[in-house]
Amino acid sequence: MTRRTKPRRRVVVGSGGGTRRTIKAPSAAAADALALDDRPLSIQASADGRLLLVSLPWELWIVDARTLAVQRSVPLSAAAPSVVEGWEGALWIGGQHLYRGNLQATSVTKVGSKLGGLVDHVCLIRDDLLCGVGSGGEVLWDIDRLAPAHRRKSTGPAARAVVASADGRAVFSDGSATCWVIDPAHTAGYAQLQLAATSPTPVAGEAIVCLGRSEGERGGRVILAARDGAVAWTSTDLRLAGERVPARASEPLAVSADERWIYVLRGRGVVQRFLISQPPEVQRAQRDQGKKKRRGKGMSAPAPNPSASEAAPEPLPEAQEARLDKLAECLCLAPGQGEGERRLIFGGPKADGQLGRLWAVDVESLDWQPLALGERTLAEAPAPAEDSAPAAPERPSFVATRNKPAGSKIAELSVDDIVGARVAHWITQTSGSLLERATESAAELRAADKALLPADALLLPAMVRFCEGTARPALLLWPGVVEDHDGPPPPPQWLVWGDEPRGWMALETPQIRAQKWSRTDVFPLQVAIAALPEAPGRRVKIDPRWVDRAHFEALAKECKKLLKVLW
Repeated sequence: MTRRTKPRRRVVVGSGGGTRRTIKAPSAAAADALALDDRPLSIQASADGRLLLVSLPWELWIVDARTLAVQRSVPLSAAAPSVVEGWEGALWIGGQHLYRGNLQATSVTKVGSKLGGLVDHVCLIRDDLLCGVGSGGEVLWDIDRLAPAHRRKSTGPAARAVVASADGRAVFSDGSATCWVIDPAHTAGYAQLQLAATSPTPVAGEAIVCLGRSEGERGGRVILAARDGAVAWTSTDLRLAGERVPARASEPLAVSADERWIYVLRGRGVVQRFLISQPPEVQRAQRDQGKKKRRGKGMSAPAPNPSASEAAPEPLPEAQEARLDKLAECLCLAPGQGEGERRLIFGGPKADGQLGRLWAVDVESLDWQPLALGERTLAEAPAPAEDSAPAAPERPSFVATRNKPAGSKIAELSVDDIVGARVAHWITQTSGSLLERATESAAELRAADKALLPADALLLPAMVRFCEGTARPALLLWPGVVEDHDGPPPPPQWLVWGDEPRGWMALETPQIRAQKWSRTDVFPLQVAIAALPEAPGRRVKIDPRWVDRAHFEALAKECKKLLKVLW
């Protein structure tokens, strides 16, 4: 992967008299958009507001907040990195492990050991104390001693997000209606934090799925966003200060806030904002109006105020929404071009999610419309059962949901079977190392009198053309789940034939780096699948434009003539 670094200035010494002159790199003009090599996962501003930390799968981009120019990119070994800025530009990066980097460097160093599952998400409680949460539990990491100050293993739900409060505590969410508060001074137990309108029984829509923190002079408010659209915020001492519930439920994707507004990104390019507090002049006008109403008849009139003749400022609405012209999945609030102006930095997918983009929008340039508010409908607690006898356990089902292939490994599949269209499809295992999974072809299934089952993972032969023009054989891993499976089906995964090393490879950033390719040379892909089998179960829908036998045969014929692609 090509590393992007900021252009340096050149120093030239003249031949006559040894005069010294400095040639600075040309300053980039401010741009409204930036093309990314992958879809962004999160965006956050640096401590001084000059840089943006954009997390991508397997990579971290450091971008100028004003011009949206790339300063540098940092290769990582985490599929979903979480980053937080520390003292003097230090970067703490979580994921599979904990790493330390710097705003001015393009490399990272692994820190600690046995932290897997504890640092999926990280935040900085103090300059010398880092909090990490994940699927395996929580940890408080002492930065000075490079050792854990507190560690708790957990087999419960995996943590989804963590933020630091203004008073030196950490708040993390595990996908339930309750957040947990870690106090470094009292680690024996965790406090609970939830919305005031929370049902006594668990409700899926009340789960808190996004956390954020406000910035500004009175920064440090913790923002809670629930799946049903409800938004709440706390004071700096982690006491609930207010909450809003939109009349139309919509799951939040990301939140960001300042001392005045909370911005919530929703699906389908909708962004909403909720008022935290009115401006000072509006609050003064409201207080003066309240004093006039409480003044008695016998009281003398106050001295005339020269500013009273001016019209009272209009109060800001409690909630508004606007629609973007592009789909976004993450956002960040950053300073604008002028004094006191604010910009929203959005990140979203491009080219069917194979690439990404970053763009900036002035807050006041959006077409804000009033947003109707409502109230959350609470679920009643279940009545106690009259019969105290425990319910009989549900009888397990022994109906087969997947086959057990025992043929060749994926790494041993022949390219000629794809280019020559000899095999309609394969089935493979759903777990284990990708290239080591056993397969079984459609002909072998028919010979053994086996049928496709709902949870079978299919391997579909395909031909792809990279963005730079090379046609290559490929495999599309198409997993499935049973109809009553909780949650969505797994996404498909691409495998292509590589050059150095020669063989099948997953089309992901680490393998693309090993081939010395760049993602912009690979994506977007041009895909051709010869035929799509009728497979039972729930699966991600395949784009019907991909299924084209004539296009498949044309790419296969072109690939056979290329000396670049060898097998």
